[in-house]
Amino acid sequence: MRRLPLLLSILLLPACNRPGDRGPSAACGLAALAGPTALLAQFSIPNQTLATPPRNLPERLVVRQVAGKAYPAIVGRADSLWIIGLQGRLPNNVKPGFGVLIQDLDGEPIGVMLYEGASVEGAPEIGAVSAGDGTVPLIGIQLDPAKIEDPSCPLFPDTVIQ
Repeated sequence: MRRLPLLLSILLLPACNRPGDRGPSAACGLAALAGPTALLAQFSIPNQTLATPPRNLPERLVVRQVAGKAYPAIVGRADSLWIIGLQGRLPNNVKPGFGVLIQDLDGEPIGVMLYEGASVEGAPEIGAVSAGDGTVPLIGIQLDPAKIEDPSCPLFPDTVIQ
């Protein structure tokens, strides 16, 4: 048991970013898994779940597949609900189940996380995500993005939509 901390430090050492390292780090890979998991846990905190879509409708947003690629998306409105149109093709083995719109504490939408499986129980639908041949429900949450992402490994990089 005493060797476990040493073993973990040896395994995680290569995950540290080195100057000049241009590829994605293992630390960012871990953050890509931990962030979406932490995001779902935030729905249990009162007054964070969005009951209605935000008023501020951006033209474009980043949609991130859990532990996967980030895609550009076009944002529109159908009546009072948001429609997020993913641009690009998801891998054939990915079957999206629902999307989560993340809004920061200032009320600005920062991105959509796309999950497989069933949506968060009790979360109101604020729109839909159109991905591939299907459409899945969109729910939303307002929180401090620092709760779910490492600033050195953004989940929703601006470069995807520029």
